[in-house]
Amino acid sequence: MKQACFLAFLVFSLIIPFLSVAKESIVYFECSQLYLISKAYESNVNSLFTSLISSASVSNFNKFEISPQSDVVYGLFQCRGDLSSHDCKNCVENSVSQLKKTCPKSTSGTIQLEGCFIKYDNTSSFGVEDKVKVFKRCGPSVGYNSDTLARIDDALAYLVSGTGPYFRVGVLGRVQGMMQCVQDLSVSDCEDCVLEARGRVRSECGTSTWGDMYLGKCYIRYADGGFHPIKGIDVVNINDDLRGGTRKSKNIQRVAGIVVGVLLGVGALGFTLTISITKVYRIRVKKEVTIVRNKVEEAEREARSAREQARAAREEVEVARRESESQKLQIDTLSKQRDWYKTMSSTGRV
Repeated sequence: MKQACFLAFLVFSLIIPFLSVAKESIVYFECSQLYLISKAYESNVNSLFTSLISSASVSNFNKFEISPQSDVVYGLFQCRGDLSSHDCKNCVENSVSQLKKTCPKSTSGTIQLEGCFIKYDNTSSFGVEDKVKVFKRCGPSVGYNSDTLARIDDALAYLVSGTGPYFRVGVLGRVQGMMQCVQDLSVSDCEDCVLEARGRVRSECGTSTWGDMYLGKCYIRYADGGFHPIKGIDVVNINDDLRGGTRKSKNIQRVAGIVVGVLLGVGALGFTLTISITKVYRIRVKKEVTIVRNKVEEAEREARSAREQARAAREEVEVARRESESQKLQIDTLSKQRDWYKTMSSTGRV
């Protein structure tokens, strides 16, 4: 029985494979209103693009500083964590082509495709946290459907605190979720960025059936798969997994089939097993939600403490300013008295 529970849970817990579709559709792009500084800078930008494309064939992230003579340019690319080297290279190549069309002659540009992200600039932002909101989109409201909203919260909690430092994907029932950070960030900065994105998407998309929140160096996405499936992710629920419905290896499918046979054979016992598996998963998710909430509360406490310290500092500055003005007034008074005394002394009146 314990083996059957473990195998059924294992099938559900395996990472859901992504389809190689729609990786190159544009999400957003930005272009600087400043134009190329010189021919040397333009040449460096082209060299950067070549380096990005070449590197994408062997890695899903890299950053470059191009400055053979002068007019330095900085750039990086980040492919989605599940892309193959072939898909990553194609995505980066397409991004470069789009940037050349949409941002010709600009000193800086940014483009986000479904499968990859590219940024170049004449100032470095490597390793710098960027939680500024760049782009968002929200689906229609689901109304107050407590079950759906709870699954959305649970899925987002997993994306914030789950495994995988820069890329995570999860499916809970019909709700899908995905997060990605740019890998020039530290792991802690990535977690901060995703936590901020989670808070924003829940606040700004509210009861929406799906929502995407893109910040400067990370994004988080969720969707009720029945309404707005995230491109490239399968919609799989626990019942499909128990029936061997996911596209895993043949051995795992056989195991899932055995588990299903056992469940069907024992009837009510099989139903109880399904309930137990669901409860175990929900307990795990609730623990993760609690951890995230504790982190949020701690951050809020630190923010309140910082505000109080800042207020106290402002009060101290105001007190010091008033004391300074008082001292200045005293000095002015003494100076006037001294001048009066000198005048009186010179005329012999004192």
